Amino acid sequence: MQKFSESINQRLTARHMKCFQYCGNLEGKDILDIGPSFGWFEKMALEGKCKSVAGIEPRRQDFYLAEKEVPGAVFKEGSALHIPFVDKSFDLVVMFDVIEHIPKNTERQAIQEIKRVLRPGGKVVISTPFFYWLSNMMDPAWYFGHRHYEEKELAEIVEGGGFRIEGMEKRGGIFELISAILMYFFKWVFRTEIPYKDWFEEKRVSEYLTDKEGFETLYIKAVK
Repeated sequence: MQKFSESINQRLTARHMKCFQYCGNLEGKDILDIGPSFGWFEKMALEGKCKSVAGIEPRRQDFYLAEKEVPGAVFKEGSALHIPFVDKSFDLVVMFDVIEHIPKNTERQAIQEIKRVLRPGGKVVISTPFFYWLSNMMDPAWYFGHRHYEEKELAEIVEGGGFRIEGMEKRGGIFELISAILMYFFKWVFRTEIPYKDWFEEKRVSEYLTDKEGFETLYIKAVK
């Protein structure tokens, strides 16, 4: 089996592509990515002709691979609660699969901090696990406090932070769940990619990049 790799080409999935698609046209925009991980969004944003893109992680070792893969982006140490940029620096802030990891009950504080660094009319796009019985049951981390959000709950957090919601969507299904479980197992036990990875990815594309409503990932877009 193929050796596990943290490269963008190997880690990019339909879930990430939906995140990017949901942001809309990025041309000419200054963008902040909270939690860039391996740098996939930065690479796609630059290819989408954004003006600039920056990513922040709490520790430099969390983004050192992204720095190597996407030299055209800026990466800094920081967090959703302490963004290391001045007021009104960005046109768009994205936070994909991050809000569920910050300390509980600090979500609204993070949204207010995002509002601070956005220009008037700027937007925030967030993705997070959706609170659904099957999604909860099949997420091992959920039993240890990994948060999933209902639509109303997330909407109240974002609106409470001073934003007007433009849209919400749910995508992803059983193949996303199975793929994630297999990925963690084969990564940590065998250090390889999952079997039939391409086949699973085709199924994930059908779950994320169509109009079919799902139950795994909740997306929200809001304007300042």
